Amino acid sequence: MLNTLQNNFLKITKTIFPDHPQLFDEWTDDIGHLMANQVDYQPCQSLKAFFVIIDRLAKDHQLKFESMENWVQDYKDEIRNFVLPYIRIVEEDSAPYSLKSSNRQVINSLLNQNFAESGSALLFHKLRETISKNEFDIATEIPTAKIAEKALEATAQVRSENAYLKMKSNAAIEQWKNLTSQAITSMDDLTADIFDIVSILWMQQATHKDQMIHFHTDDALNLRRLQGRSEESDGYQTSYRKKERDDIMKRLAALTTIWIRIERENLRFINEDQGNFDEIGQVQFNPLFLIDSVTVAYRGENPIGIYECSIRPGEILANFLYGSQKSSGFLALKTLEYHPTKQKYHKRLSRYLSWQWRIRQKSADYLRAYHIGGDKGLLKVMDLDVNPRYGSRIKEQFEEILDTLQQDGIIKEWSYKEKDLEHQIEQERNWFANTWLKARVQIIPPTEITGIGDDRDLLLIEDYDYETVNFSTMLKGLTKLEVAASIATVEEKLVTPENISRERNDRGLSILVAANQIGISHSTLSRYERNLIKRPYTENLEKMKEWLNAK
Repeated sequence: MLNTLQNNFLKITKTIFPDHPQLFDEWTDDIGHLMANQVDYQPCQSLKAFFVIIDRLAKDHQLKFESMENWVQDYKDEIRNFVLPYIRIVEEDSAPYSLKSSNRQVINSLLNQNFAESGSALLFHKLRETISKNEFDIATEIPTAKIAEKALEATAQVRSENAYLKMKSNAAIEQWKNLTSQAITSMDDLTADIFDIVSILWMQQATHKDQMIHFHTDDALNLRRLQGRSEESDGYQTSYRKKERDDIMKRLAALTTIWIRIERENLRFINEDQGNFDEIGQVQFNPLFLIDSVTVAYRGENPIGIYECSIRPGEILANFLYGSQKSSGFLALKTLEYHPTKQKYHKRLSRYLSWQWRIRQKSADYLRAYHIGGDKGLLKVMDLDVNPRYGSRIKEQFEEILDTLQQDGIIKEWSYKEKDLEHQIEQERNWFANTWLKARVQIIPPTEITGIGDDRDLLLIEDYDYETVNFSTMLKGLTKLEVAASIATVEEKLVTPENISRERNDRGLSILVAANQIGISHSTLSRYERNLIKRPYTENLEKMKEWLNAK
């Protein structure tokens, strides 16, 4: 059965998509997973699109999916035009990079971008999360954090000594120990920002794994878009206030005290881009970052932090930021601007989404919903309180965070997956634990992440219940019920202010007449069309949906 399917898809890709030979390998891999009945497996977006158009043609022309090899060539242009927008372009990944000549040039370039290439390996993300939430156990002699996730087991420690840093005297060694002895108290979201900033700057400039880059406190302050008291001709800010500099210097010093070790022997790390794996044997503790040429700032006789230095990732981290092991995604630079205490939840959610989008890139299943509660939910990601006594306040705070991320362009749009969630909440006494914590949200990434400019191109084959469709069943012949449901969903018009206004004008109706037909007040309809109602009542949405899609 599988060989027959493979032969069919080989013929299809060669004749319909001769300019995209990678499709056959991608689709063959996906078909293998689907035929193995891996229900939760998400195939690539192009294969989903192919399923939809083939099924639509079969329905429209009374054809059989099972015999598609007999008729698919007759509809070659229609199939190609439908699937093309969903084909992942792989050439961009290997595009040559134009190296910047200095930190200043790199930073000025980044300040004109919304997103920057950043680490996205599991180890990178979990370390950053450990730092931001300060998950180091201080009950041990050396503050230690255990990282255990899927195939990864690692240990991170905060150490005051640094055998890699060359000290010229015992006095210098003592000064360094004094500087780093309180590092554990500086593990927070601002330190996680410095982790990101150093990694981003190094990835922009490194030409080999052992390359050091110069790092200055002002570099971090500029990328956080804090205003200095002086400005250079190129816009670079200088002469920052004492507290702003102190905060950065202290965190940079804290970052250099972190050491990591991979626990499992012969771990196999999958190289997502190349489809193979490398084995990394068990290693001793390695510094997270290596530094040299350090300038320590003092106030009186007390060391404050690192003013500037040469820096690079340690051996383990460098494996994930450079070369064949490299795993990178795109971090919204607005994340660095958020206040490290007042907006720490914004930072954490933005970082998590950056990591998730890199994982979802292959199959382009960006619209798969996120759980709100539970061990893997977004509240846990942000470390947000889940005390039922403050349910309304937590829900409001959660929605405000997502609204802010949307306003700042970190996400394009968000909505609850459950259509009648607000109505359920209104009807239940214990709604927080019984309903809201179990709900899900759908978060649409910005165009810079998906490469798709029109939301309809995402929603077309990934509508509300489409992720639950069993694609292996479709490959074995499809069921009429699943096909009818998926195609009906595809063809439904979405309820948006623009669609409602366009439909009303196409029908030649006034606000008053249309509102009467829908069953809502004319003032509500008028305000909705003008985008003044951000979250309409579920009941009104259902009425507008029924009116919009009425034949």
